[in-house]
Amino acid sequence: MFRFRLDIAGEIQMDRGIARFADGIADYRPIWPVIEDDFYALEKRQFASEGAEGGDQWADLSKEYGEWKEKHFPGKPILERTGDLMRSLTSGDDPNSVKVEERKQLTLGTRIPYAIYHQSTLPRKRLPRRPEIQFTEGFKRMAMAHVQGYLVQIATQSGFRAGGRTPGAPYGTDAGLASGWRRAMGLGL
Repeated sequence: MFRFRLDIAGEIQMDRGIARFADGIADYRPIWPVIEDDFYALEKRQFASEGAEGGDQWADLSKEYGEWKEKHFPGKPILERTGDLMRSLTSGDDPNSVKVEERKQLTLGTRIPYAIYHQSTLPRKRLPRRPEIQFTEGFKRMAMAHVQGYLVQIATQSGFRAGGRTPGAPYGTDAGLASGWRRAMGLGL
């Protein structure tokens, strides 16, 4: 069975499987760029909304630190003092970004060492939790729709499928979701 698992600092946010046909797929790398694009778009919204996009608005800065930050880094939002963390999680081209595409595994993240302190669910005394990565239900559904669409395309190309549901609209999802994986496979729109 193919497992699609989203693990953020040890906290499982999604763990779903696709059985049977998926077992025979040796390489998912053609679909990774589409999921990466969705991830970076989600992270841009997460930073722009200061956490609200993922469902947990980030805690305000302490009065003392907020005053210091405004004096030394005027106008900079929460978690964006230098911008390094935000850039590393919103672009796979950033030198601090982690992007590892393997045949059956995609790893996205950041090399910024302090990111884990904001993301971690461990008990804390001073620094409030401000998770940079929080997968919305919409992101999870879209990621699975991309994977399912990719599997349908492989099945169709292999002759296992003829007719039936249009690969552009798997399982009642938006027809537009398929355009990304179709582009990734060089199939056009």
